[in-house]
Amino acid sequence: MKINKKLAIILSFTVGTLMFASTAMAEVTSKSGYDQLKDSLKYTSDSLSSKLSNYTIDMSFVIKDNNTVVSSTSVLNKCDLSKDAKEQTSKYTNSPNANDTRESYYYNDKNSSIAHNSDEDFYRVIDLKGSKDSKDKKIFTDPFKEKQAADIEKISDALVGNLKDSVVVTQNTDGSKKLSGSLTEAQIPAIINALASFQFKNQFRIYNPDEASSPRAKMSKITKDIFVKEIKGTMDVNKDGLAQNLLFTGILSGKDEQGSEHILTFEMLIKVTNINSTTVSKPDLSDKKVETQVQRDDNKISNAKAYIGKYKSNLVIEKDNKFVKIGERIVTITNIDEDSVMGNCHEEYIKGYESYSSSKNDFNFDGKFDKQSHRDASFNYTNSSGKTVKGHIFINTSSSSINFNIDGQRSNGSILFNNNFDRMFD
Repeated sequence: MKINKKLAIILSFTVGTLMFASTAMAEVTSKSGYDQLKDSLKYTSDSLSSKLSNYTIDMSFVIKDNNTVVSSTSVLNKCDLSKDAKEQTSKYTNSPNANDTRESYYYNDKNSSIAHNSDEDFYRVIDLKGSKDSKDKKIFTDPFKEKQAADIEKISDALVGNLKDSVVVTQNTDGSKKLSGSLTEAQIPAIINALASFQFKNQFRIYNPDEASSPRAKMSKITKDIFVKEIKGTMDVNKDGLAQNLLFTGILSGKDEQGSEHILTFEMLIKVTNINSTTVSKPDLSDKKVETQVQRDDNKISNAKAYIGKYKSNLVIEKDNKFVKIGERIVTITNIDEDSVMGNCHEEYIKGYESYSSSKNDFNFDGKFDKQSHRDASFNYTNSSGKTVKGHIFINTSSSSINFNIDGQRSNGSILFNNNFDRMFD
Protein backbone atom coordinates (compact mmCIF):
# COMPACT_ATOMS: atom_id res chain seq x y z
CA MET A 1 0.00 0.00 0.00
CA LYS A 2 1.18 3.49 -0.73
CA ILE A 3 1.35 5.67 2.36
CA ASN A 4 -1.11 8.54 2.37
CA LYS A 5 0.69 11.53 0.84
CA LYS A 6 -0.03 13.79 3.79
CA LEU A 7 1.20 11.18 6.24
CA ALA A 8 4.32 10.71 4.14
CA ILE A 9 5.06 14.43 4.40
CA ILE A 10 4.76 14.36 8.17
CA LEU A 11 6.75 11.15 8.49
CA SER A 12 9.51 12.40 6.23
CA PHE A 13 10.13 15.56 8.22
CA THR A 14 9.56 14.04 11.66
CA VAL A 15 11.68 10.95 11.09
CA GLY A 16 14.39 13.04 9.46
CA THR A 17 14.48 15.38 12.44
CA LEU A 18 14.32 12.43 14.82
CA MET A 19 17.34 10.87 13.15
CA PHE A 20 19.46 13.92 13.93
CA ALA A 21 17.91 14.38 17.35
CA SER A 22 18.26 10.81 18.55
CA THR A 23 21.82 10.65 17.34
CA ALA A 24 22.60 13.92 19.06
CA MET A 25 21.07 12.84 22.35
CA ALA A 26 22.79 9.50 22.08
CA GLU A 27 26.22 10.96 21.51
CA VAL A 28 25.95 13.46 24.33
CA THR A 29 25.73 10.73 26.94
CA SER A 30 28.48 8.32 27.88
CA LYS A 31 29.64 5.71 25.43
CA SER A 32 27.63 3.07 27.25
CA GLY A 33 24.49 5.18 26.95
CA TYR A 34 25.14 5.70 23.27
CA ASP A 35 25.61 1.98 22.78
CA GLN A 36 22.46 1.22 24.79
CA LEU A 37 20.35 3.48 22.59
CA LYS A 38 21.66 2.15 19.30
CA ASP A 39 21.56 -1.45 20.47
CA SER A 40 17.94 -1.03 21.53
CA LEU A 41 16.90 0.56 18.25
CA LYS A 42 18.66 -2.13 16.24
CA TYR A 43 17.28 -4.95 18.36
CA THR A 44 13.76 -3.53 18.13
CA SER A 45 13.94 -3.10 14.38
CA ASP A 46 15.27 -6.62 13.93
CA SER A 47 12.58 -8.05 16.21
CA LEU A 48 9.75 -6.27 14.37
CA SER A 49 11.03 -7.54 11.04
CA SER A 50 11.84 -11.14 11.90
CA LYS A 51 11.81 -12.28 15.54
CA LEU A 52 8.31 -11.55 16.90
CA SER A 53 5.29 -13.56 15.80
CA ASN A 54 2.89 -10.62 15.99
CA TYR A 55 2.54 -7.18 17.56
CA THR A 56 0.69 -3.85 17.43
CA ILE A 57 2.28 -0.47 16.66
CA ASP A 58 0.27 2.61 17.63
CA MET A 59 1.60 5.88 16.21
CA SER A 60 0.40 9.48 16.44
CA PHE A 61 1.78 12.65 14.86
CA VAL A 62 0.78 16.23 15.61
CA ILE A 63 2.00 19.46 14.02
CA LYS A 64 1.31 22.83 15.65
CA ASP A 65 1.89 26.33 14.33
CA ASN A 66 2.07 28.84 17.21
CA ASN A 67 0.16 26.35 19.42
CA THR A 68 -2.58 25.89 16.79
CA VAL A 69 -2.92 22.31 15.60
CA VAL A 70 -2.64 22.27 11.81
CA SER A 71 -2.66 18.51 11.39
CA SER A 72 -2.91 15.34 13.43
CA THR A 73 -2.51 11.77 12.28
CA SER A 74 -2.99 8.48 14.08
CA VAL A 75 -2.05 5.10 12.64
CA LEU A 76 -2.73 1.70 14.19
CA ASN A 77 -0.81 -1.23 12.69
CA LYS A 78 -1.54 -4.85 13.58
CA CYS A 79 1.17 -7.13 12.23
CA ASP A 80 1.38 -10.92 12.10
CA LEU A 81 4.70 -12.12 10.72
CA SER A 82 3.75 -15.77 11.09
CA LYS A 83 0.84 -15.27 8.66
CA ASP A 84 2.43 -12.52 6.53
CA ALA A 85 -0.60 -10.38 7.31
CA LYS A 86 -1.12 -6.78 8.34
CA GLU A 87 -4.03 -4.46 9.18
CA GLN A 88 -3.66 -0.69 9.18
CA THR A 89 -6.25 1.84 10.33
CA SER A 90 -5.41 5.51 10.02
CA LYS A 91 -7.12 8.81 10.74
CA TYR A 92 -5.99 12.19 9.46
CA THR A 93 -7.37 15.57 10.56
CA ASN A 94 -6.37 18.89 9.05
CA SER A 95 -7.45 20.73 12.18
CA PRO A 96 -9.66 19.80 15.13
CA ASN A 97 -11.82 22.81 14.29
CA ALA A 98 -12.10 22.14 10.58
CA ASN A 99 -14.23 18.96 10.70
CA ASP A 100 -12.00 17.66 7.94
CA THR A 101 -11.20 14.16 9.14
CA ARG A 102 -10.39 11.32 6.79
CA GLU A 103 -10.05 7.68 7.65
CA SER A 104 -8.57 4.76 5.75
CA TYR A 105 -8.27 1.02 6.19
CA TYR A 106 -5.78 -1.36 4.65
CA TYR A 107 -5.27 -5.11 4.92
CA ASN A 108 -2.80 -7.32 3.13
CA ASP A 109 -1.48 -10.86 3.19
CA LYS A 110 0.45 -12.94 0.67
CA ASN A 111 -2.68 -13.54 -1.42
CA SER A 112 -4.55 -10.25 -1.44
CA SER A 113 -4.75 -6.63 -0.36
CA ILE A 114 -7.88 -4.72 0.67
CA ALA A 115 -8.11 -0.94 0.89
CA HIS A 116 -10.87 1.51 1.78
CA ASN A 117 -10.98 5.29 2.22
CA SER A 118 -13.73 7.23 3.97
CA ASP A 119 -14.36 9.32 0.84
CA GLU A 120 -15.10 6.17 -1.24
CA ASP A 121 -18.15 3.89 -1.08
CA PHE A 122 -16.29 0.71 -2.06
CA TYR A 123 -13.43 -1.56 -1.01
CA ARG A 124 -10.57 -2.06 -3.46
CA VAL A 125 -9.45 -5.70 -3.52
CA ILE A 126 -6.30 -6.79 -5.36
CA ASP A 127 -5.57 -10.45 -6.03
CA LEU A 128 -1.86 -11.01 -5.39
CA LYS A 129 -1.70 -14.76 -6.02
CA GLY A 130 1.40 -15.52 -8.07
CA SER A 131 2.60 -11.93 -7.95
CA LYS A 132 6.32 -11.46 -7.40
CA ASP A 133 5.52 -8.37 -5.31
CA SER A 134 3.53 -10.43 -2.80
CA LYS A 135 6.44 -12.84 -2.34
CA ASP A 136 9.01 -10.09 -1.86
CA LYS A 137 6.88 -7.73 0.25
CA LYS A 138 7.70 -7.68 3.96
CA ILE A 139 5.39 -6.75 6.82
CA PHE A 140 8.19 -4.66 8.34
CA THR A 141 11.50 -3.79 6.68
CA ASP A 142 14.51 -3.39 8.96
CA PRO A 143 16.12 -0.04 8.01
CA PHE A 144 19.38 -1.04 9.72
CA LYS A 145 19.82 -3.81 7.16
CA GLU A 146 19.52 -1.52 4.17
CA LYS A 147 22.68 -1.02 2.11
CA GLN A 148 23.09 2.64 3.12
CA ALA A 149 22.43 2.10 6.84
CA ALA A 150 26.08 1.93 7.96
CA ASP A 151 27.01 5.09 6.04
CA ILE A 152 23.99 7.01 7.39
CA GLU A 153 24.93 5.98 10.91
CA LYS A 154 28.48 7.25 10.45
CA ILE A 155 27.25 10.56 9.04
CA SER A 156 24.81 10.99 11.93
CA ASP A 157 27.56 10.26 14.46
CA ALA A 158 29.81 12.84 12.84
CA LEU A 159 27.17 15.58 13.02
CA VAL A 160 26.99 15.79 16.79
CA GLY A 161 30.35 16.85 18.07
CA ASN A 162 31.37 16.67 21.72
CA LEU A 163 28.09 17.33 23.54
CA LYS A 164 27.83 15.46 26.82
CA ASP A 165 25.56 14.69 29.75
CA SER A 166 22.22 15.38 28.07
CA VAL A 167 20.80 11.86 28.17
CA VAL A 168 19.78 10.11 31.37
CA VAL A 169 19.56 6.31 31.47
CA THR A 170 17.43 5.09 34.36
CA GLN A 171 17.72 1.39 35.14
CA ASN A 172 14.66 -0.22 36.74
CA THR A 173 14.69 -3.16 39.15
CA ASP A 174 12.89 -5.45 36.67
CA GLY A 175 15.65 -4.99 34.10
CA SER A 176 13.80 -2.43 32.00
CA LYS A 177 15.10 1.11 31.55
CA LYS A 178 14.14 4.61 30.44
CA LEU A 179 16.29 6.77 28.21
CA SER A 180 15.47 10.47 28.30
CA GLY A 181 17.10 13.69 27.30
CA SER A 182 16.76 17.15 25.84
CA LEU A 183 18.76 19.69 23.92
CA THR A 184 18.20 23.44 23.86
CA GLU A 185 19.00 25.75 20.97
CA ALA A 186 22.33 26.70 22.55
CA GLN A 187 23.42 23.03 22.52
CA ILE A 188 22.33 22.14 19.01
CA PRO A 189 25.21 22.18 16.48
CA ALA A 190 25.00 24.58 13.56
CA ILE A 191 25.14 21.74 11.04
CA ILE A 192 21.93 20.24 12.44
CA ASN A 193 20.20 23.62 12.18
CA ALA A 194 21.37 23.95 8.59
CA LEU A 195 20.10 20.48 7.70
CA ALA A 196 16.79 21.03 9.51
CA SER A 197 16.29 24.30 7.63
CA PHE A 198 17.08 22.68 4.30
CA GLN A 199 14.80 19.71 4.97
CA PHE A 200 11.91 21.90 6.13
CA LYS A 201 12.06 24.12 3.08
CA ASN A 202 12.05 21.09 0.77
CA GLN A 203 9.34 19.10 2.55
CA PHE A 204 6.85 21.86 3.30
CA ARG A 205 6.87 24.00 0.19
CA ILE A 206 3.50 24.25 -1.57
CA TYR A 207 4.08 22.73 -4.99
CA ASN A 208 0.68 23.13 -6.67
CA PRO A 209 -2.96 24.11 -6.02
CA ASP A 210 -3.96 20.45 -5.60
CA GLU A 211 -2.19 20.50 -2.23
CA ALA A 212 -4.34 23.29 -0.82
CA SER A 213 -5.64 20.99 1.92
CA SER A 214 -2.26 19.57 2.88
CA PRO A 215 -0.27 20.42 6.04
CA ARG A 216 2.08 22.42 3.87
CA ALA A 217 -0.76 24.73 2.87
CA LYS A 218 -2.15 24.98 6.40
CA MET A 219 1.22 25.86 7.90
CA SER A 220 2.76 29.28 7.61
CA LYS A 221 5.41 29.41 4.93
CA ILE A 222 8.49 30.24 6.96
CA THR A 223 11.42 31.05 4.74
CA LYS A 224 14.17 32.52 6.89
CA ASP A 225 15.90 32.42 10.28
CA ILE A 226 14.95 28.76 10.64
CA PHE A 227 16.55 26.95 13.57
CA VAL A 228 15.79 24.19 16.07
CA LYS A 229 14.80 25.63 19.46
CA GLU A 230 14.45 22.41 21.40
CA ILE A 231 14.61 18.65 21.06
CA LYS A 232 13.47 16.27 23.75
CA GLY A 233 12.40 12.68 24.01
CA THR A 234 12.00 9.59 26.11
CA MET A 235 12.18 5.91 25.27
CA ASP A 236 11.06 3.00 27.44
CA VAL A 237 12.94 -0.26 26.88
CA ASN A 238 11.86 -3.61 28.32
CA LYS A 239 14.23 -6.06 29.97
CA ASP A 240 14.87 -7.81 26.64
CA GLY A 241 16.04 -4.56 25.00
CA LEU A 242 12.85 -3.93 23.00
CA ALA A 243 11.77 -0.28 22.74
CA GLN A 244 8.06 -0.10 23.62
CA ASN A 245 7.31 3.59 24.05
CA LEU A 246 8.95 6.50 22.26
CA LEU A 247 7.90 10.11 22.76
CA PHE A 248 9.61 12.80 20.73
CA THR A 249 9.08 16.56 20.54
CA GLY A 250 10.90 18.95 18.23
CA ILE A 251 10.39 22.72 18.20
CA LEU A 252 11.40 24.77 15.18
CA SER A 253 11.47 28.55 14.93
CA GLY A 254 11.39 30.69 11.82
CA LYS A 255 9.95 33.75 10.14
CA ASP A 256 7.60 34.08 7.19
CA GLU A 257 8.16 36.47 4.29
CA GLN A 258 6.40 39.25 6.22
CA GLY A 259 8.84 38.86 9.11
CA SER A 260 6.35 37.34 11.56
CA GLU A 261 7.82 34.70 13.86
CA HIS A 262 6.36 31.21 14.00
CA ILE A 263 7.00 28.40 16.45
CA LEU A 264 6.38 25.00 14.87
CA THR A 265 6.02 22.00 17.16
CA PHE A 266 6.30 18.39 15.98
CA GLU A 267 5.13 15.69 18.37
CA MET A 268 5.44 11.96 17.78
CA LEU A 269 4.38 9.06 19.97
CA ILE A 270 5.06 5.41 19.08
CA LYS A 271 3.95 2.43 21.17
CA VAL A 272 4.68 -1.25 20.60
CA THR A 273 2.04 -3.35 22.40
CA ASN A 274 0.30 -6.74 22.42
CA ILE A 275 3.52 -8.55 21.59
CA ASN A 276 2.73 -12.12 20.48
CA SER A 277 -0.93 -11.55 21.37
CA THR A 278 -2.11 -9.47 18.40
CA THR A 279 -4.78 -10.89 16.10
CA VAL A 280 -4.91 -9.82 12.45
CA SER A 281 -8.25 -10.60 10.78
CA LYS A 282 -9.20 -10.40 7.13
CA PRO A 283 -12.32 -8.22 6.83
CA ASP A 284 -15.68 -9.69 5.83
CA LEU A 285 -16.78 -7.94 2.64
CA SER A 286 -19.90 -9.99 1.98
CA ASP A 287 -22.19 -6.96 2.42
CA LYS A 288 -19.77 -4.39 0.97
CA LYS A 289 -19.35 -2.92 -2.49
CA VAL A 290 -16.13 -4.32 -3.94
CA GLU A 291 -13.91 -3.53 -6.92
CA THR A 292 -11.52 -6.37 -7.73
CA GLN A 293 -8.39 -6.40 -9.84
CA VAL A 294 -5.51 -8.79 -10.42
CA GLN A 295 -1.97 -7.64 -9.64
CA ARG A 296 0.10 -7.82 -12.79
CA ASP A 297 3.53 -9.35 -12.34
CA ASP A 298 5.75 -7.65 -14.91
CA ASN A 299 8.37 -10.37 -14.49
CA LYS A 300 6.03 -13.19 -15.46
CA ILE A 301 3.93 -13.92 -18.56
CA SER A 302 0.45 -14.59 -17.23
CA ASN A 303 -1.23 -14.90 -20.66
CA ALA A 304 1.50 -16.64 -22.68
CA LYS A 305 -0.71 -17.98 -25.49
CA ALA A 306 -1.78 -14.45 -26.38
CA TYR A 307 1.76 -13.84 -27.69
CA ILE A 308 1.55 -16.54 -30.37
CA GLY A 309 1.62 -14.78 -33.73
CA LYS A 310 3.71 -12.58 -36.01
CA TYR A 311 5.78 -9.49 -35.16
CA LYS A 312 7.55 -7.15 -37.55
CA SER A 313 10.31 -4.58 -37.66
CA ASN A 314 11.00 -2.42 -40.70
CA LEU A 315 14.18 -2.75 -42.78
CA VAL A 316 15.30 0.68 -43.93
CA ILE A 317 18.06 2.19 -46.08
CA GLU A 318 19.18 5.78 -46.60
CA LYS A 319 18.76 6.85 -50.23
CA ASP A 320 18.87 10.33 -51.78
CA ASN A 321 18.96 11.89 -48.32
CA LYS A 322 15.78 10.03 -47.36
CA PHE A 323 14.94 6.92 -45.35
CA VAL A 324 13.35 4.31 -47.55
CA LYS A 325 11.63 1.14 -46.36
CA ILE A 326 12.87 -1.88 -48.33
CA GLY A 327 11.24 -4.70 -46.40
CA GLU A 328 10.43 -6.21 -43.06
CA ARG A 329 12.05 -8.61 -40.64
CA ILE A 330 9.32 -10.90 -39.29
CA VAL A 331 9.47 -12.97 -36.10
CA THR A 332 6.77 -15.61 -35.69
CA ILE A 333 6.14 -17.13 -32.26
CA THR A 334 4.67 -20.60 -32.81
CA ASN A 335 4.64 -21.87 -29.23
CA ILE A 336 5.15 -20.26 -25.82
CA ASP A 337 4.64 -21.21 -22.18
CA GLU A 338 6.14 -20.21 -18.84
CA ASP A 339 9.37 -22.09 -19.57
CA SER A 340 10.18 -21.62 -23.25
CA VAL A 341 9.37 -19.89 -26.53
CA MET A 342 9.69 -21.29 -30.08
CA GLY A 343 9.38 -19.75 -33.53
CA ASN A 344 11.20 -18.51 -36.61
CA CYS A 345 12.66 -15.38 -38.10
CA HIS A 346 12.80 -14.38 -41.77
CA GLU A 347 12.99 -11.30 -43.96
CA GLU A 348 10.63 -10.13 -46.71
CA TYR A 349 11.76 -7.51 -49.24
CA ILE A 350 9.82 -5.09 -51.36
CA LYS A 351 10.06 -5.66 -55.12
CA GLY A 352 13.24 -4.11 -56.45
CA TYR A 353 15.21 -4.61 -53.23
CA GLU A 354 15.54 -8.41 -53.27
CA SER A 355 19.32 -8.14 -53.64
CA TYR A 356 19.55 -7.10 -50.01
CA SER A 357 18.21 -10.48 -48.88
CA SER A 358 20.49 -12.83 -46.92
CA SER A 359 19.74 -16.42 -45.91
CA LYS A 360 21.73 -15.79 -42.72
CA ASN A 361 18.70 -13.99 -41.32
CA ASP A 362 16.22 -16.84 -41.92
CA PHE A 363 16.25 -19.37 -39.06
CA ASN A 364 14.25 -21.20 -36.39
CA PHE A 365 14.75 -20.58 -32.67
CA ASP A 366 13.95 -22.38 -29.42
CA GLY A 367 14.66 -20.33 -26.28
CA LYS A 368 14.46 -21.02 -22.56
CA PHE A 369 13.18 -18.25 -20.28
CA ASP A 370 15.46 -16.94 -17.56
CA LYS A 371 14.38 -18.20 -14.13
CA GLN A 372 14.57 -14.69 -12.67
CA SER A 373 12.67 -12.62 -15.23
CA HIS A 374 10.50 -15.38 -16.78
CA ARG A 375 10.12 -13.34 -19.97
CA ASP A 376 13.68 -13.03 -21.26
CA ALA A 377 14.88 -16.05 -23.28
CA SER A 378 18.17 -16.81 -25.03
CA PHE A 379 18.70 -19.26 -27.88
CA ASN A 380 21.35 -20.60 -30.27
CA TYR A 381 20.99 -21.37 -33.97
CA THR A 382 23.28 -22.35 -36.84
CA ASN A 383 23.28 -19.92 -39.76
CA SER A 384 23.78 -20.76 -43.45
CA SER A 385 27.56 -20.42 -43.03
CA GLY A 386 27.61 -23.15 -40.39
CA LYS A 387 28.35 -20.71 -37.59
CA THR A 388 26.62 -20.97 -34.19
CA VAL A 389 24.97 -17.66 -33.31
CA LYS A 390 23.32 -16.60 -30.04
CA GLY A 391 20.15 -14.53 -29.88
CA HIS A 392 17.65 -13.15 -27.36
CA ILE A 393 13.92 -12.60 -27.27
CA PHE A 394 12.21 -10.44 -24.63
CA ILE A 395 8.43 -10.45 -24.13
CA ASN A 396 7.04 -7.03 -23.28
CA THR A 397 4.17 -7.84 -20.89
CA SER A 398 2.94 -4.24 -20.82
CA SER A 399 2.15 -4.23 -24.55
CA SER A 400 1.72 -6.53 -27.54
CA SER A 401 5.34 -6.30 -28.63
CA ILE A 402 8.68 -8.09 -28.30
CA ASN A 403 12.37 -7.27 -28.42
CA PHE A 404 14.43 -9.57 -30.66
CA ASN A 405 18.16 -9.34 -31.32
CA ILE A 406 21.16 -11.34 -32.48
CA ASP A 407 24.47 -11.04 -30.59
CA GLY A 408 27.08 -9.04 -32.48
CA GLN A 409 24.68 -8.05 -35.23
CA ARG A 410 24.57 -4.45 -36.27
CA SER A 411 23.09 -2.81 -39.33
CA ASN A 412 23.59 -5.18 -42.28
CA GLY A 413 25.72 -3.09 -44.60
CA SER A 414 23.52 -0.17 -45.56
CA ILE A 415 20.39 -1.67 -43.98
CA LEU A 416 19.10 0.02 -40.86
CA PHE A 417 16.92 -1.94 -38.43
CA ASN A 418 16.03 -2.00 -34.73
CA ASN A 419 15.26 -4.72 -32.23
CA ASN A 420 11.69 -3.65 -31.42
CA PHE A 421 9.01 -5.75 -33.09
CA ASP A 422 5.31 -4.81 -33.13
CA ARG A 423 2.50 -7.32 -33.33
CA MET A 424 1.00 -7.88 -36.79
CA PHE A 425 -2.80 -8.07 -36.85
CA ASP A 426 -4.99 -9.35 -39.67
